[in-house]
Amino acid sequence: MKARRRIEKIKGLTQFDITADIVPEIGAGGVTFKNVLTDFEYVLTNELLNKKNQKVIEHTLDNEYLYLTLRTKNNEFKIEIDIFSGQISSMVCEKGYQGKLLNGFGIGSKISELIKAEINFGFDLDHNFFTRYPFDGLVIYPPVKLVDKIYCATIDGKIIPDFKIETIEILSMDFAKEHFNDTLFIEL
Repeated sequence: MKARRRIEKIKGLTQFDITADIVPEIGAGGVTFKNVLTDFEYVLTNELLNKKNQKVIEHTLDNEYLYLTLRTKNNEFKIEIDIFSGQISSMVCEKGYQGKLLNGFGIGSKISELIKAEINFGFDLDHNFFTRYPFDGLVIYPPVKLVDKIYCATIDGKIIPDFKIETIEILSMDFAKEHFNDTLFIEL
């Protein structure tokens, strides 16, 4: 009984806000890159102890890379947390996420309109995703079936095939500098 009362008093993040703005270098889903694994302790312990509780945030553990993924039930939003550091490495917004980037674009927007509005935004040939420079952690993935066409159009200086944005990821700048320092951080 005492343990149950202690668990019920634990404060922390208990759900994601899929209407929150997507802000590179800051966060999305009502979560910031300052949040750490312990901020989700309530969700993880409550799920283990109360099996009848309806899951608002689901989780999986990647044993190979030692990452904990927390996500909404319908995968509109997910975060990946490095188990060793407890730090969030990335946040991913997908179909159903209603929040927008600060320039008003989001899931369902056309990539051509975003490129037109953002001068320093384009396709990164090394990683096959769209981003802006200087790199601020924002990554937009094209549909897999269009990657080769977009790659070729970018090289040839032609207009890229248009598509509706389905996936927006923001990377922690610490994570990005550790894993992509040679390719994403260039001086213009």
